[in-house]
Order: sequence, then structure tokens, then C-alpha cells
Amino acid sequence: MKCLFLTFFLFFSCTISINAQRYQFKKYKTEEGLVNNETFAIIQDSQNRIWVSSTGGISCFNGKTFKNFTTDEGLASNIVFSIFEDSKGRIWAGTLDNGISIIENGKITNPTGVDFNFLGSATKILEGVDGTIYLIFLNGIVTYKNGKLDYLLKGTEDNQIAGLQYAAWYDSNTIFLASLKKGIFKMTLNPLNIENIYNEKDGVNNICYSVFVDSKKDVWVGAYGELYQISQGKLNKFRFKPEDFDNNRIYGIYGENENELYLSFEGNGFGIFNKQTGDLRTINESQGLPTKYIYRMIKDTEGNHWMTSFGEGIIRFRDTAFKIYDKTQGLPSVNAVAEWNNKLTIASDEGLLMMDATGKISPVIKGDAVKTLFVTPENNMLFNTNRAVFELLETSANPTLIDEGDYNQLFKAKEKTYLFGTDNIKILAKDSTYFINTRRSISIKPIGDRYILCKLGGLFQMDETGTDTIPGLHPKVHFDFRSLDAINENEVLAGSEKNLYHISLDRGIFKIRKFNLDRFTGLKHFRALKVDGNNLWLAGRDMLLKVDLNLLLKKDTIKAEKFNTTANFLENHIDLNSLLITGDKTVLATSLSGILAFNEKAYIPNTQPPKLAISEILLFSEPLADSLYRTKNGIVLPYQKNYLSFSMEAITFTNPENVYYQYRMRGLRDGDEWSLPTKDPNVVFSYLPPGDYSFEFRADNGNGVWQTAPYEYSFKISVPFWKTWFFWVFLIFGTSIAVFLFYYYKNQAERKRNEAFTHNLIKAQEEERTRVARELHDSVGQKLMLLTKKTKSTGNQEMEFLATNTLQELRSISKGLHPATLERLGPTVAIRNMVDEVDSNTSIFFTHEIEDIDALLSKEASLHLYRIIQEVLNNMVKHAEAKAASITIEKKKNSIEAIISDNGIGFEFSEKVKTSDSLGMKTILERAKILHSKIDIKSQINKGTTVTLTIPLINA
Repeated sequence: MKCLFLTFFLFFSCTISINAQRYQFKKYKTEEGLVNNETFAIIQDSQNRIWVSSTGGISCFNGKTFKNFTTDEGLASNIVFSIFEDSKGRIWAGTLDNGISIIENGKITNPTGVDFNFLGSATKILEGVDGTIYLIFLNGIVTYKNGKLDYLLKGTEDNQIAGLQYAAWYDSNTIFLASLKKGIFKMTLNPLNIENIYNEKDGVNNICYSVFVDSKKDVWVGAYGELYQISQGKLNKFRFKPEDFDNNRIYGIYGENENELYLSFEGNGFGIFNKQTGDLRTINESQGLPTKYIYRMIKDTEGNHWMTSFGEGIIRFRDTAFKIYDKTQGLPSVNAVAEWNNKLTIASDEGLLMMDATGKISPVIKGDAVKTLFVTPENNMLFNTNRAVFELLETSANPTLIDEGDYNQLFKAKEKTYLFGTDNIKILAKDSTYFINTRRSISIKPIGDRYILCKLGGLFQMDETGTDTIPGLHPKVHFDFRSLDAINENEVLAGSEKNLYHISLDRGIFKIRKFNLDRFTGLKHFRALKVDGNNLWLAGRDMLLKVDLNLLLKKDTIKAEKFNTTANFLENHIDLNSLLITGDKTVLATSLSGILAFNEKAYIPNTQPPKLAISEILLFSEPLADSLYRTKNGIVLPYQKNYLSFSMEAITFTNPENVYYQYRMRGLRDGDEWSLPTKDPNVVFSYLPPGDYSFEFRADNGNGVWQTAPYEYSFKISVPFWKTWFFWVFLIFGTSIAVFLFYYYKNQAERKRNEAFTHNLIKAQEEERTRVARELHDSVGQKLMLLTKKTKSTGNQEMEFLATNTLQELRSISKGLHPATLERLGPTVAIRNMVDEVDSNTSIFFTHEIEDIDALLSKEASLHLYRIIQEVLNNMVKHAEAKAASITIEKKKNSIEAIISDNGIGFEFSEKVKTSDSLGMKTILERAKILHSKIDIKSQINKGTTVTLTIPLINA
């Protein structure tokens, strides 16, 4: 057996792969939402979103989701070659032969006015200092100003403008252009002039794709297989490997810094060009780039490079901190790694390999697969195959056979070699060999006068005679361990699926501290740990965590730096307990996928907080069109529009899958408190009560850097109208008005009923007076007349006088009850007669002027006027003690005016009306109302009384 293996111990000078590393690239394709996988132009807008043009339309990317624009949304064509954002935030898209489209606030317009069929594809868009947009087409240049397209230059045989592909500002008046047919053009705007400054006659390839002007005003032009520099009017040419000439078609140039250009190759991936030395380092499919066809490249605000490609969508590249060495670079399957003599020793399925500091991998031993490695205290290398264990000295090329057999782990200390098998540990001492029965172990570390064994099923202590449990760490409670490492000779750290264990041994007594792995933010699927001085490295899925060990152990405080890879950069998990820290502080881990190497110095952390926005607001289940509810006081929603859903957007591109959000709704009870961090960008507020609200949220960038200025969306939900102060004021006011009107109309109705009752009462009174007067006249009066005649015949004068006087009184009463003259002679004569009768029967001197009013009043009105004057005269006779009186009745334009005045003692009118014996006065007022007339009674004590009655003439 020994002779058999010695035949394989040969060193080879050949190199497996000079550039054996594979870098991290993340691609986004149609599966992730990109509109098409053939992409061409790319920009990052002022809101940090990334816009991509393709042969299927345009995509806008926020780090997580794509919003696509095609002809269905109004795009002029789905084949878009150029894309640009102007100073107004509008997105311009240059299409294939169909002109341009402008995207503004999500709406697309397509300006017209020039012959797009002649101009061909729009390949580049620029903006001048005055806001003029310059549109570069294959066969001409067009300007857009004040909403109008105009030709600036059209290709003709004279100017030979054709195949214009790309352009860049040299200064505010000068543009350099790359052409597919005529090399390089230079154009000035004032005065307008275009000149073909370099072409094949000058030794320049006529096929030029790109142009870039750096900070030193050097013009760089990318061509078919070559790179040109125009510096102070001098042309410099850079040609790279002749064998790569056809693949080095430089479609894009990006200025990385003062010394480096990133060149996009159609055919050879991309290259990093050093302007000082002229050296080019290409990165292509051999380093993990998904495609060799790269067209344009940008660098976002977080330091990520973005590339467009043929067939692979858009590709993100950040740094070279994480590398993988695997079979795609010629490295066989890796089982273990160890640093030995400043080289990386690799146990692979094809033997023992070594990698030097330059990344060159050389075979040391070819033959059976090597499974494990261990560097002994004497700096020798122990390794084993499926059949035997060997020891290789650093000064010898011939390894020594240690033992035959299949072992999964090797360890050597205190002149003893420990060989870990499936069911036992074989210990090779100087003069003896013995066994300790135990199941397969993951790792072994010395602690004090014994060892700690790490197994999946638990942690155990081991001495020279056997193994035992550790007090406080019974395997039934503490299990599923993944990794173990020593801090010093008396302390170790072990990690399980859920916890980190600090174990110390002090004078034979174990002390144990436990730390929950949930406290280590972002650490998922823990696999391995490694102590490096004060740094504790923890490995999980797609990430490494560097923890300050002193703070953790002394103050129970976690201070950690997180280093993420792209998702699934390793196709398989890191092997358990496989972390290794090399002398140059490179962190290594093995996996079925190969070797993962991390160089912290090359890592570019993302310290940029995300840009925040709200991608959508739903009102119940429909998008909120807030323009419908926008007022001068902001967004005001009706009280029933109170079920809102917000889709939060944190625009970040480095670790978007790890973004956390916090939100709050100010205006709610406890609305000042932030929510717990969540990865869900959607939040729902159901049935919000009326009030003023401000929805606020913040987010981190996926690496713990939070946006300190929260995004705010303020709105108001109006109060139902029945809960507003205005409503209650209106209700109280309206109720008051209603009550007032109710009682007003009720009183009016009551008044009208009273007036009607009074009117009917007076009418009935008059009718009864008429009946009584007629009965007295026709019955009693006739009998008294007969009685008078009989008394005359008897000659009894006393009886005759009594009968005659009674007849006169009866006639007077009958006349008072019903003035017969009123019906026979009319109101004018009847009133005159009444005044004359009072004048003749009293001591009051009467004067009167009574016009003829017979034709102006109805029978009923005449009666009421007569009764009013009659009542006034009666009151005058009874109470006035007047010496003289006057009555005037005259016709006015639209009325009849009756004035009755005396020079009597007068009276207090208001008191007169209130007294219970003022029935006559009240009757006067009621009769005046029946006539719809105005009555004015003026009386002063000892100065007389004047009653003025104005009767309107309805038909006047």
C-alpha cells in the first residue's frame, strides 16, 4: 500500500487555472418581472429608480419589483435603444424607427413633426444647459424645445452623417459622437458645425460604438476591437489581445474613477481598463458573468454596477470581496482546506492541491480523493483518503503512511494522534494504540486538561480514558451542534442550530453561558464559527457575521458587522465547522459548491439609506386616485372612505431582500409609536375614525442602515355631517326656526280662527239685531200703535202719553238694533242722519263733511263702517264730556278715510283696551280688522281724542 501511494506523490509545475475565482453576479430577467431579457440602455433616475430599455419595452425597477411600459401603455415601439431623464424628471425613450416617447407621471406621449423613417433609430438623448433636448438618430439630429421637434442636422451626401450611435458633451457647446460608419464626429452648436475628425483614413476603425469624456476633458471612444483616447487634440490607440479582437467590441464606457474605465464588450464580458498603464483586466463567463454580451453599464448611488446584456436581462455587480473557487474554474470538488506554509492546501476528490497568493492552483498529489486535513503542532500536514492516513513534512515530498482505514476527522496533540472513525476514536501513542468508543464527531478542541468533542447530538468532554457529558449540557436538552472553536486554552465557543455556547473550565469546574442566535440580526441557517483574536466569525446562509467577542462576553452586548453575498451565491450550504481564517485575514469556507473566500478589505458596505416612496394606496380594494380628493387643505376623504392599504417602497439595490420597515399612523391612539420591524411592505388600516392623519414609515437598506427622515403621507377623513358643529348649529337654528314658524303659524291660524269667530259672532249679532228689530217693529210696534190709538179714544191722557212714549222708545231701540235707513238710503245718508240725530239730542256741537261713498262699499262693509262710527259716537257721548266734535269722510286715491275727533277729556288707549269693560273698543278694533282697514286712535288726557279709520278700496 505504501509503495502504491508513493507513486502519486509528484509535484506538477502546470497550473489548473490562473483566474480560478468566480465573482458574485445577480441577474434580473423576465422571471423576476423584467419586460424582456434583451436589454440595451440603462439609467438611474433622480428618485433612485433604475430604468432599462429593451427589445420588449421599458422597465422601471425599485430593487424588488418592475413596472413595465410597452405599446399597450402607449409606447411608440417596444424596441427601445436609448433612455434618458431630463431636468424636469421626464423619461425619454428612443425607439427603433418609430421616434421617441416621453413618460411623465406614468403617462406616455409621443411627439411628432419629423420623418422618423428617414432618421432611423434614436440612439442617444442629451439635454443642453438651456433645457433643449438633443435627440441623436442614426441619420440625423433633432431638437425638442417648447414642445416642438425640429431638425438640427440631417444626413446628406455632403455632411455624410450616418450611423450615429452614441454622443457625449465635451462642453456646453460641443458634442462628440461615435458613428458606426464614419468613426468619430465633433459638433459645435454655435455656430452650428459638424466635422468627421477621425475615420479609417486616420487609422481609426470606422465602426465606433461609444464615447465618454472624463474629468480631464480626455475623450474616450469605444470601437470594434479598440479603444481611442483624444487628449489635447492627440489621438492615442489601445489594442488588446489580438485573439480577442472580434470579441472586444466596446459598446459602453463608464468612468469608474480617475484611473479606471469600465468597458462593456459585446463578446467578452466587461473589462477594467487602467488609464495610466493601459492594462485591461477582463471579467467574463469564466469568472461567473452570466453572459459575454454586455452593452451599457452604470453605477448606482449605493455603489452597485449594473449592466445590460443580450439574453440575460440586467446584471448587478458590486465587488470582488466574495469569491468562489469551484469546478467551473477547473477546481475539483472540495472536501477541506487548510493554510500551510503560506499556501492554501485543498483536499479534493482528485487529490491534494495547493493555491498560492496569486490564485494559481497546482496539484500536489494526484490519486484518491482526499477527505480531511490537519496541520500538526510540528507544522506537518495530516491528510487521509478513503483507505489511509498520511503525514507530509514541509521539508519532504514523500508523505508517511500513518495508518490504514477510513476516518472522518484527524487531530494530533501531546505526541498522540487521534483518528476519528464512525464508532470510535483510535488513539496512536508513542508506545501504544487504544480506542475510545464514541460516535462520529464534528470537531475536537482542547480545554484545560481535557478536550471538548462537538457532535450533532451534543457536546461532550473527553480525557485519556473516555468521554462524558458536560454538567449543564445534557444532550437531551442541548443538541444539534454545528461548530466548535477555542478562544484560549481554557475557553471554547460552540454553536448549535439555536444557541451560541461559551464554555470555560476553571479548576476542573465548567461554567457555561448561552446566547440565543436570534439576537444576531440577519443570521439564518447557522453553519460554522471561527474565533480570530477579538473577532468572532459566524457563517450562515448567504452571509458572514463578524462579532466583537469582548463586548459579547464581558457586557453581553452584540456589536456585529454583516457581510452579505448575493442570494444563493453558493448553491449549497457551507459545510459544518468549515470556517478558516488565513494569515492575510481571508475568511474561507468549504461547501459542495467549492471554496467560498471573503476578503473584508475588498468589501464595499452599503451605507446609503434607502429612498422612500409609496408605490400604491388602495381605498378598500381599488387604487386611490387622490387627485379626486385633493383640496387646498390637502387630501380630504369622506367619512365612509376609511379603509386604506399602503404599499411601502424602499428603493435600494444591494440587499433589497433583507429590507425591514417600520410604520405608524399619527392621529390614532398610540399613533406616535413605531411598529415592530417587518419585511412586509404592505400595511392596512381599516375603518379609521374621522380625524387628521399622517401615515409615516421608514426602512433600512437591508444592512441595518435606516432612513432617518420618514416618508409622510398626510390626509384627513372628514366627520359625518351630522357630527359637525355646523350641522348642530344649523340643526338648532333650524329647529328654532321650525318651532318659531310652528307657533307663528299656529298663532296665525288661531288669530284667523278668532277673527273668523269674531266676524261670525258680529255677523250673527247683526243678524240677531236685525231679527229682533224686525220683530219689535212688526209685532210689538204694531200692538203699541193699536194701544196708543185706543188710549186716545178713552181720553185718558196719562195712558196716552205712556203708550206714545213707549212706542217712540221701541222705535228708537229698533232703529239702534238695525238702522233701516242704511238699507234704504245707503251709508252716506245713514251716517249723516246718525250724526245729526246725536247732534240734536246732545249738547255736543257736531260738524261733518261726508262725501258720497255709497258706490265704494259693499253692504257688509257699509254696516261695519256705520257700527264703528256709531260706537265711537256713543263712547264720545258717554265718556268724552266734549263740547264739539267733527266727522270727516272722504275718498282718497285707493281708500276711504274717516276721521272722528272731539275736544273731550281723552283717555289712556292701552289701558282702555286692557280693561274688562272695554268691549265696545274691542268691537271697534275687530270690525276694523274685518274691513282690512287701519285704525289709529290718538287720545291725550284733557286734549281730546281723534280716531282715524283708513279703509282700502280693493277694486280701486
